[in-house]
Amino acid sequence: MKIIIIGAGRMGLWFYKYFSSKNQETYFYDSDLKRVSELKEKGFMYRDIRDIKGFDVVFCSTNMKSMPHIIESVKNSGFENYFTEISGLKEPIVRNLTALEKPISVHPLFGPGAKKAVGKKIIHVPIKDKEGEYKTVKELFPEMEVVTMSAEEHDALVTRTIQLVQLLSMIYNRLSVEGDWGSSQKMMKLVESVSLYSSDELIKEIFELNKHTKELEKSVQEVLNEINSGDYRIMKKNYFEDLYNKAYKIMEEDNM
Repeated sequence: MKIIIIGAGRMGLWFYKYFSSKNQETYFYDSDLKRVSELKEKGFMYRDIRDIKGFDVVFCSTNMKSMPHIIESVKNSGFENYFTEISGLKEPIVRNLTALEKPISVHPLFGPGAKKAVGKKIIHVPIKDKEGEYKTVKELFPEMEVVTMSAEEHDALVTRTIQLVQLLSMIYNRLSVEGDWGSSQKMMKLVESVSLYSSDELIKEIFELNKHTKELEKSVQEVLNEINSGDYRIMKKNYFEDLYNKAYKIMEEDNM
């Protein structure tokens, strides 16, 4: 197969290496010209997004704000094969995906720190052809366990199991507190380091777009804004515990 990875972040490069290791003809595209130059010097193969008509798979690993533009560009290019996206939130984009000929929506339940693909789980969210899309996902990732669920089920699930933990670990790791929190702090730093979401901005974007986190917005929005600007400081150790308990209670009340 001939595959192009759109978005050369940590997760995008993980999949570039994954497909390359399977002897697939793999290329990447990124809008950051400096990033493109650095990767080309390291031997990564580049192709412009306007030149994708002959590819078998377009694999999108970008932030969600870029997704509508990318989908429109792919549609206008005449590309008619498989467009695969791996966003951490599905409901806001499934409608856009239906405009494509062969959309595939998946969410890998592992981060860019994963050393191997064997046994890893990946969620498949059907868009137009449930059985056909599932078959393609299995062909792309034969050694992974594929779990199928709706976009709403996906977003509700990952809110509690992934996004909440990631948000709280991010806040925790940016607290300026008295004393040394020892092994707990080290564990939270580890959680963040292997996260599926590799930037504060991406975490902020996902929480703002996910309807399942709206009830948490008043509790965390100010914190998110201050973290993103680098100005966040707090001296109360119990803040983290209080926020977690409040957030988890809301998730449980949503019966997720």
